[in-house]
Amino acid sequence: MDWSKTKTIFIIVFSILNVFLYSLYLDRYTEAEKVEILGNESSSTEEKLKEDGISYGKLPETVEPQPYINAKMKKFGSNELPNGDGQERVIGEHLLRVDFAKPKPLGEEISAETLTAFVEENAYQGKEYVFWEIVGAENKAVFFQKVNDKTLYYSDNGQVMVYWNDKGQVTYFEQKIYEDVGLGEQPKQLIPPIQAIYTLYQRGILPANTTIDFAEIGYSVYVQVSENDRMFLPTWRISATLADGTKEEYFINAVNNGVIELGKEEDAAK
Repeated sequence: MDWSKTKTIFIIVFSILNVFLYSLYLDRYTEAEKVEILGNESSSTEEKLKEDGISYGKLPETVEPQPYINAKMKKFGSNELPNGDGQERVIGEHLLRVDFAKPKPLGEEISAETLTAFVEENAYQGKEYVFWEIVGAENKAVFFQKVNDKTLYYSDNGQVMVYWNDKGQVTYFEQKIYEDVGLGEQPKQLIPPIQAIYTLYQRGILPANTTIDFAEIGYSVYVQVSENDRMFLPTWRISATLADGTKEEYFINAVNNGVIELGKEEDAAK
């Protein structure tokens, strides 16, 4: 045995091990510093927000860890279409459109309640959607799908769109839905809502004299896994009223505390 070569190999191996252990130590030390800094900042967060007139009511006190979620865009088959008096057709495999030869009345007024009742009764798995908004100029209502019993924000492939005429009668609706929803194995610790609000403030996104109406956890599309598969990320929705009375919605990555742009320039992959 060539002891000289063996000695050299051992020296190289132990040198690499020492570098690895030292880098690991630095990573842990850096993370500890981050925690300490966040702790120091959190003590003054409320004061800084108050100085700029940013107020909020009761925020969620406890934030349970949440998993990432995987799901697949559904391909509608003729044997899975809703049973009703509408004319169903599938457009491009994933989009279901249902037209009514005889428009369906929504009742005395068009509201979240009457629209929700319509979707639950007429759409495929209609109870898996939650009302989002009415676009009055287009006689349209938007519903978002729920995943893990939470709202999936602004995913084009997890929505129902309801359209009605000037008489308040639904003429047709369009629908896309995710299926085969699976939860990630390891739930992630989420940032508290006050930290999400403070992130918006630090980045100059949250104007002075803003009132935070509420904060809630939902999901947003994180990555396109394949052509039909998506991964969803736990996401804070921060609903706010600005000083001039304007309503705004902000979205924050609830795991890594990054701002997410949703509803303004929608990603075609969603």
